[in-house]
Amino acid sequence: MASLYSIMEQVVADKKITEQEVAVIQQYIRQNGRLDLEDVRFLVQLLVDSREVCPAFDRLFFPILKEVLLADGRIQNDELFYLFKMVYGDGRVRNSEREFLLELRRECRETTAEFDAFCDQVLATPDSGWSLGGRAGAVAGSKG
Repeated sequence: MASLYSIMEQVVADKKITEQEVAVIQQYIRQNGRLDLEDVRFLVQLLVDSREVCPAFDRLFFPILKEVLLADGRIQNDELFYLFKMVYGDGRVRNSEREFLLELRRECRETTAEFDAFCDQVLATPDSGWSLGGRAGAVAGSKG
């Protein structure tokens, strides 16, 4: 996994994920022959750390998330964390993320109240200009 995080530094240095970088990411993701939650964690962090992503990244990203997250037919609460981070971690809600959540919801064999509430919230969230709470400019641990 160390090689994944070394390429993360290279990819997010310019805050963009390009077509060429997607090819490298895909090669490393699939090198051990299986997809797991560690791969999801890596891809979500790449997304959060990037300001721009090319369409090829979404074509890689969403199918991997779906395969891993729906392996048991439902979204567990620990998996919901990665969806939350995907949607809200970069300060914008993309239409592709909304569409992906709707697809997940349709394909789940069983949904939880938490997952359903999360999907409803994301669908109602504007693309940008929202806050997760706290004060703008506040630093964690500071007394302001």
